Amino acid sequence: MARTAFQAATNGFPFINSWQMKQEERVQLRQTLTGATGQAASSVGNDPFGMIRAMVTPQLDAWIDGALPDYYGLCGGMAFAAADHFRLNRPVPHGLDPNVTPNSEDPMDKALRDYLWKRQLESLQPNAPVLLTWMIMLHLPVPGAGPRWLRDRTREQFNNLPSFLAHGPWPLALIGSSTSPFNNHQVLAIGQEDHGDGTGTIYLYDSNGPGHEQTIKLDMRGEMVQAVESCPSPERGPLRGFFCEHYTPAIPPDLPTGSKPKPAPAARPPSRTK
Repeated sequence: MARTAFQAATNGFPFINSWQMKQEERVQLRQTLTGATGQAASSVGNDPFGMIRAMVTPQLDAWIDGALPDYYGLCGGMAFAAADHFRLNRPVPHGLDPNVTPNSEDPMDKALRDYLWKRQLESLQPNAPVLLTWMIMLHLPVPGAGPRWLRDRTREQFNNLPSFLAHGPWPLALIGSSTSPFNNHQVLAIGQEDHGDGTGTIYLYDSNGPGHEQTIKLDMRGEMVQAVESCPSPERGPLRGFFCEHYTPAIPPDLPTGSKPKPAPAARPPSRTK
């Protein structure tokens, strides 16, 4: 079993991932995702005449524009920030009330929210092209695409996960059956159990289920990934795949913290990131 010392109850944020979007953030979010569509479209298969790109690019734009939310999770920001704090053996900050999502305009809440939004964008910028590519391969009639493609890539990612966890907790992107990019999710892998037969369990800090370690039990032996999640998402739909994200550790700003228990010692910093 690959395991880190990260404890979801003490090293994760205590509040739930539920945020009201500001108009300028909706613009930034759209720009970040639409900026990734060209790279995603170009990465799909052999396309010497640009026919696949011409088909998938308008569909990607429609997925993005048709689903821009008023409420949106900062799951990537929270996963990245929790990993950052753990590596430096620093407790995660919280707002006025540790158990309430800091959506208010109080300076303490606002500073934390601004920080998590910054890390959210930084989580999307390198990973959005991969996310959109996997969505193309799941939903569009591209040669070789379909749930089996995601199953095979997920097997590879599952097999590679221990090498990431050797550096400490690592962010994952979860791809569901939804055609909205905003319904997919980012979590922090903190452990893995591989049964050696195409099944296994990933242990998580999931900002949608704070205060407790969450799990994904995977079965990759069939035609598509099958998963039992302790913190499922009806909007995202059944899990169809995951990938280990590109994550670069960052030094968090000095923000007010509460009297949370001291976190466990951090894993050694990574020698490289992906």
